[in-house]
Amino acid sequence: MPYRTSQRVRTIYSVIASSNRLDILRILNAKGPLSYSELKTLAGFKSKKESGKFAYHLRKLVKQLLVTLNRSERRYTVTNLGRLILNLTRQIEEQSVIESGKIYVRTSKEMMEEFKPDKILQALVKEAGMPVDLAQKMTSEAEARLYKFQTSYLTAPLIREIVNALLIEHGYEEYRHKLTRIGLPIHDVTQMLKQSTRSDNGVSSLITQTSKEVFSEYLLLNQLSRDVTDAHLSGDIHISNLGVWGLKPDTIFVNLSSLPTQGIKIKGKLLSSVQINKAENFSDGITNIVLLTTELSKEINIEIAYNNFIEYIISFLDNKTLTSSKEKIIQMFKMISQVVSDDSNPCVSINLTVQKNLKIDQKQLSNLYKLILESYESYIQIVAIPKITLIIPQIDLQNTELSKKIFGIIKKGGYIAINTNPKNNFSYTGINKSIVKNNASGNIVLHAVSINLPRLAYESNKDDTYFRAKVNLILKTAISALSTRREIIDDMIGKGLLPLLNINTGIISNQKIPLIINLTGLDEAIDSILGTKATTKERGKLAGKIVDTAMEEITNSGKKLGEEFGLSSIADDSAKRFTNIDIEKFGKARVIIKSESKEYQQSIILNLEEQEKIEEVYAYMNKFKGGRSIYLDLSNSTIKNFLEITAKVAKKMTFFKYYYKLKVCISCAAKNIYNTEKCSNCNSTLLQEYPVR
Repeated sequence: MPYRTSQRVRTIYSVIASSNRLDILRILNAKGPLSYSELKTLAGFKSKKESGKFAYHLRKLVKQLLVTLNRSERRYTVTNLGRLILNLTRQIEEQSVIESGKIYVRTSKEMMEEFKPDKILQALVKEAGMPVDLAQKMTSEAEARLYKFQTSYLTAPLIREIVNALLIEHGYEEYRHKLTRIGLPIHDVTQMLKQSTRSDNGVSSLITQTSKEVFSEYLLLNQLSRDVTDAHLSGDIHISNLGVWGLKPDTIFVNLSSLPTQGIKIKGKLLSSVQINKAENFSDGITNIVLLTTELSKEINIEIAYNNFIEYIISFLDNKTLTSSKEKIIQMFKMISQVVSDDSNPCVSINLTVQKNLKIDQKQLSNLYKLILESYESYIQIVAIPKITLIIPQIDLQNTELSKKIFGIIKKGGYIAINTNPKNNFSYTGINKSIVKNNASGNIVLHAVSINLPRLAYESNKDDTYFRAKVNLILKTAISALSTRREIIDDMIGKGLLPLLNINTGIISNQKIPLIINLTGLDEAIDSILGTKATTKERGKLAGKIVDTAMEEITNSGKKLGEEFGLSSIADDSAKRFTNIDIEKFGKARVIIKSESKEYQQSIILNLEEQEKIEEVYAYMNKFKGGRSIYLDLSNSTIKNFLEITAKVAKKMTFFKYYYKLKVCISCAAKNIYNTEKCSNCNSTLLQEYPVR
């Protein structure tokens, strides 16, 4: 028996003595199960002449039970004995390295290779673009330093760290940027995994967060100019959603009225997706919107804004089918909401504004509004936080039924905005597509760059002329950032990485892309310059001067660059970051914070008692042609208050939203009044503020 065991071991060692057979084992361990032809190709036996040689090696491995064949599937796999042999082989290789005195490198393929300085030289020349003579010098220094280490083997990341350290020592920072390895430290990944149980969307959120971290570093280190990156890191400007900023656009306006006549001819693109064909009936039309949202949600970051919804559905409906369509619209809301439910997906807005040339009588239009509002009300009652919003035209305040319906939806957590001018085309976020003239088709819009106005004010010593000059300087940096982004997104579309945007559908135009710069903290900047005792007229006048000066700067730059720039004042994630950075830089006593959220203001929140503030805001907010975000606070309002403040603000503002304070229960997803401490449904204390969109 001992003799037979010994003979068996010797036979196995003789089999794996062949490098070809060892390679076959490694390939099967990494990529198996594999068919005969797949394994033959991966093992490097590509010609017909080598077929017999490959078959000979494979038979040897199968005979010694290191590899097995699943005869029903005709695929080969490594056995447990084969895996044991591979583990022992790796341990022998590592021990031999230690005792040889040479330096070896453990590669990402779990192989040990002798250290070759030429690979450093190649990386410096090819990746960093360094001249050969200088690269040779740096390679020699790196090699000398690596040989001083008392370690059994190196890793590729360690070698890169040493080379980067040398580049910094010699002042070659530009080369170091190009050679930097981007990714996450092990500790950060470990923390993500530990905290993933608290993630809203489980594993998908974890994967999204990880990839965003990598692309954030890539954007800052490789795609943006140094001055833009420095301005962002210092807090002069803020780039929102860094992880996808260089991958996909923020907002898209989609002209639904073109869908029924042509559908979308995807052709060879998106082969696994359902084709969006011409709609023959109402069910087809609703389904097409869901299908379109599914594809666009992969290519858009912040909001999908559907226009001409009434015009789109009216072609499928008559008085007989109108009453039976409610359930189909509710189903559409539910399916769209599920498609975009992940935090990384955009919100969807549906614009009910009607163009003057649409032939529809007021009674039919009123019935349509009622149908859609009732459907939306049913939808918001089955979702904790809706991701679908409605934009409606200025309602007839005498229509009691519609007014009560809208007010009831707002109190239940629905998101509704009012657009008083059909010529304006706003997304729910507040972005205005209308800065692009004479463009009836849909558009993508690039924004997500904000300027820190309070900081510029703190540094201006109450001199508004100096402050406006500083604003113009930082605007140049923001303009540079968005111009670069336009090129990046154009490249992404051209390469087909955004396939739906790459297709000439007729409903989306990539020719005119508005570039919007956001101004954060205008209210606090005015306080810093004028003081808190300034009159409404003085504040409004200065705000107007600031916006006018900025508009002149971006208009001139737009003409030179052939781009369409605009200014906005909308809510994003810059306010919180700017506030925190400025507190750290200037101290809490100097930083002006006026909002309840303890961060700089972006959106304006108005209530009925603030008549003076309404006048002040009117003096400058309509100057933000690129977009604006104004809320009417209805938290303590009656239906009468709702109608009164809507009527007053609608005379001054062409676009505004409603705001109603609520809390949502994390345990049961029920909505609660704001001042409660326990959920009215389950008594849980795990309540969070209802988000303002």
